[in-house]
Amino acid sequence: MAIVWQANCRIAAKKYFCYNVLTMKNINGFTLVELIIGICVIGILTGIATISYSKFRENAYDAAAKETLHQVETAFKSYVAGGNKVPLRYYKPLGFYDSPGGGYTDLGIKIFNGGGIGRAMHQANYLPDNLLNTLKNGPTKDTSLKNNIGYRECGKNKVFFYIEVYNDGIEQKQMRKKMDDLKCSEKTDLDWQAEHGVTRYAGGWGGGDLPVQPRYIVAEIDFDNESLDSD
Repeated sequence: MAIVWQANCRIAAKKYFCYNVLTMKNINGFTLVELIIGICVIGILTGIATISYSKFRENAYDAAAKETLHQVETAFKSYVAGGNKVPLRYYKPLGFYDSPGGGYTDLGIKIFNGGGIGRAMHQANYLPDNLLNTLKNGPTKDTSLKNNIGYRECGKNKVFFYIEVYNDGIEQKQMRKKMDDLKCSEKTDLDWQAEHGVTRYAGGWGGGDLPVQPRYIVAEIDFDNESLDSD
């Protein structure tokens, strides 16, 4: 039997493969089942790698958002302590905007020239002009807050800054309740808009909860019943 097997091997050598006469199995290859198993394993590993990279990217963004929010909170406290006014004449319900130029953003691109507290703090040298660059690849469930920082003033002494994130923070409905309990809008933008004859803003936030709940991290700043000086 060994002689027959060797002969068959020599005959098949020119084709670069050889069969065992007894089993008819390719000595140098794989069975169909082995190939299928190998392909499945590769697919599973690829899927795991893709999910891991996506999670890594989301976590990296959330970490950058936290650092940016902390920077804004620190700058705002210094801005107010320096005797600067909160620019309500630029106010919008979602009004931090991009610094220094301000305005609504669409995927990180400024499409409307406006202003706001972000611009004011930049002009007073409390924030850099590239502050929001790290937020350009974030989630966009809240279309009124794409790659940006939200700003809410509640009454005369409490301020909220918030950024949409992937995994941390609270849902929009939770933040709406927090702000509604403090009567944020009634004591700031509505009164000011009525006084100045400005039409009420009606975006995703003003119109109610968004269909798909975004998540936010929030910085709450309380000035202990000391009124903010606004113009």
